Amino acid sequence: MSGTLAGRKRGRGVFWSAPDMATGGGAGESAQDQIAELEGLDAREAIASLEGNFAVGNSLPTPDRVISFPGPVAEAFYWSDDDVHGIQGPVGSGKTTTVMKSRLRRAMGMPRSTIDGVRRYKVLFIRETYRQLWSTTIPSYLETFPKELGKWSGGRGDPVTHVIHFEDVFGPIEFVAEFMAFGDDIIASMRGVQTTDIVLNEADTMPVDILTVGIGRIDRWPAREHFAGLPPELQSYGQIVCDFNAPDEDNWTFRVFHDEDERNRMSDGLSAQLPEGAKIIRISFSNQPGYGQPGCENLQNLSPSYYGRQIASMQLAGRGDMVDRLVYNKVVYLRAGEPVFQREFSMRIHVADAPIPYDPRLPLMIGLDQGFKGAAVIAQMHGFFRWRILAELHYPQERLFAQVFGQRLAELIETKFPGAQIEAGWGDMAGEHGASQSADENATWNLMVSRAAGFHIRPQMIGTNRIQPRLEAVRAALEAPLEAGEPGLILDPGCTFLKRGFLARYVWEDEITPSGDKRKVPNKKLTEANVMDALQYLLLSQHRADGVSPYMARLSDHRKPASQIGHNRGPKMSDKEPGLTDRWDVLNPYGT
Repeated sequence: MSGTLAGRKRGRGVFWSAPDMATGGGAGESAQDQIAELEGLDAREAIASLEGNFAVGNSLPTPDRVISFPGPVAEAFYWSDDDVHGIQGPVGSGKTTTVMKSRLRRAMGMPRSTIDGVRRYKVLFIRETYRQLWSTTIPSYLETFPKELGKWSGGRGDPVTHVIHFEDVFGPIEFVAEFMAFGDDIIASMRGVQTTDIVLNEADTMPVDILTVGIGRIDRWPAREHFAGLPPELQSYGQIVCDFNAPDEDNWTFRVFHDEDERNRMSDGLSAQLPEGAKIIRISFSNQPGYGQPGCENLQNLSPSYYGRQIASMQLAGRGDMVDRLVYNKVVYLRAGEPVFQREFSMRIHVADAPIPYDPRLPLMIGLDQGFKGAAVIAQMHGFFRWRILAELHYPQERLFAQVFGQRLAELIETKFPGAQIEAGWGDMAGEHGASQSADENATWNLMVSRAAGFHIRPQMIGTNRIQPRLEAVRAALEAPLEAGEPGLILDPGCTFLKRGFLARYVWEDEITPSGDKRKVPNKKLTEANVMDALQYLLLSQHRADGVSPYMARLSDHRKPASQIGHNRGPKMSDKEPGLTDRWDVLNPYGT
């Protein structure tokens, strides 16, 4: 099918408005109504329901209005020609629609073939499974590019292709959209792929390999001979776009797009391999405001109750963490279960807004957890047991010998806290057992780390390493009353493992006792448990030998003289001496 489309120039591409589909559909029913009817249908029924004359005659509708963007962030993304561009936003923010519309703009901005003058553009939409493609991506695509605008081939469970031929004021365009699932083998499924652009819909649900492999598959359509004779900067025209909701901090979309240094490093590494004169590879990021924030986008296209219903449904499902991610567009940690300190810990109270400064007048205090996945927590104590957690050390992807771990701990201390005095370290009692990794049969993990790091490590013996006293030590610090506006425990924002543990990954699991009873214990299979253990040994170090916290000891009356204690160990009721009396005064027998 072919048609014509008018447009006007803006930047490198052409200003385009989505085809006005309200003219099609027949019987007074708009295409928008037809699209709404797709809800609840399976993929095959949804495609069948789109049969109809969506393009009047042999031409695409001429846009007679300016395109309405969800907001300025989405508009900046729409006009971007950067090699890799990600857009993050809450549900309902118009991300996916903007991605779809921007593909036609990209097609119209494609360099003309030096052979026949046709602009040939191909976009590849990728998901892990065809079920995902048919349930979300393809219906979203068809809202912008109805099936009847071109030739549709392929079926459910197989690759699908949609080819549209049309013209604008600058000449003919061939627009090809392909839909492919990569399955279990990304490299094999991408082998031989040749495309102009790639769209990673819901990119945070895919592995990072799809990005690294995909970079080598864009800018390969059409063949090079169609660019012969063009300037070098016009011979490269390819893009990977990613749309996603706020990810977990472990997700590759967070590392690639939220870390500007990482984006620049990747850009430099990829650009270094380009031939002389080629334009450098650029990676950019657009982050839409969340609901309730100034500039929240696409509200004009949503019902007033849209976000209220989203919040209510997620809270009813017990997924308050999803509200932050999907509605408020906040990077969160996805819960692995019920957090152990869910009631006591608050990001607003217990995590500093900025890095906590190191005070050289005070010594460092260090908690450690032994093993090949060893962990360390470095802190200082201000005022009356005000714990300031300055740093953490943990390498979950490596199995480290005790000596290597100690060396890395020494390097961290020297780098971040030069010249610091170290009061002591407190470690797991299990770290006092012989270390199988040592040639010296008398060496222990604590001793080997101590020698390498340069400070003494004591085994934490209060509570004989039972979990309950250790958990109570953390609870005591979290619940300590504020003093001068400072809580009993505050984390440096760089303590990622501790934040993740408190919020989502240090969770309860069911354990079956030898007697067959079920009890709740912390899940030790998740790597954050190692760092949380190190924190527990550190905090427990300042408790009394009987396990009483310093906060409770200060309030306790156990050590007060009896003359200062009243009924039920409360304040004195009078100035009379305590104890029993017959109230008989021999000098005044009648009490007058």
